[in-house]
Amino acid sequence: MNPDTACSTDQWSLLTSAPSTSQLAGVLGGFLITAIALLFDRNTREGVHTLALFSCAVLVLMLDSFVFSLITGTQVPEDGDRRAVCAVAWTQGISATGMLAAGTTALFGGLAWMLASHVVNKFPDQADDDQDTRAYCFLAVLGSWLTFTAALSMTLVMSETAIDYLTFMYAGRSASWAIGAVIGATAVVVLVDLRLVAVRSLRLRRSLVNPAESTQLAMRSIRLATVSMLVLAILASALAGSASRIPDEWLAAPHVGVVIASIITGFVLPTIVSTAICYSVPSTG
Repeated sequence: MNPDTACSTDQWSLLTSAPSTSQLAGVLGGFLITAIALLFDRNTREGVHTLALFSCAVLVLMLDSFVFSLITGTQVPEDGDRRAVCAVAWTQGISATGMLAAGTTALFGGLAWMLASHVVNKFPDQADDDQDTRAYCFLAVLGSWLTFTAALSMTLVMSETAIDYLTFMYAGRSASWAIGAVIGATAVVVLVDLRLVAVRSLRLRRSLVNPAESTQLAMRSIRLATVSMLVLAILASALAGSASRIPDEWLAAPHVGVVIASIITGFVLPTIVSTAICYSVPSTG
């Protein structure tokens, strides 16, 4: 399969990677359903918000699996307008990548809350010495750093996908300003996420080791992350589902509205979700 038929950029094909990515999204969604079943027995405030976060993440990942399966079915003709077909696939692919990023970050964000809630509930009774204290503190902040790692990885994946999308859509024309904007935004987001997680993890650790302080977990922007993910699910699935109905001339030009909508669903909204989740990692008020 030559690069043109495979809709490739930089020796990477969106079409050939779509089947395995679809399976990955489905597996992550199935794992979240199991996690939701475990949370039904928890009546705490943290459990309720984590349940809401996981529920939206399941929707996002299941829709994402379906969109990637649509891309899998794309057939690029040997002759005819290959560019229009590939443009549809790339428009669907950047939205699907954004949904995968948001769902994956939400998975680890909810896992962080589950670990921190377990530590806060067990810590006062079972931390009898310094070694136990260090172990519980490590477990409490581990989920936060797992969340940052997921956010970092997914932000880089979204950034690379957005650059590949712009490179394909503006083939033969200069889009260096847009690519530069994506790279700059990626660097800012990564640094902001790192600071948020580092500061909030330190606060939680200090609260746990201070016997005079009662640790109360603060939810912060977990509701914003949940609502943003629901909005992302609606917009990304609508764009991916209607991409094949977009006029060919809008894709060939390309139309600025199509590009902006794709960048919003494939990079901007997922970034808001991941940053909100990093701001919501377990910490004190």
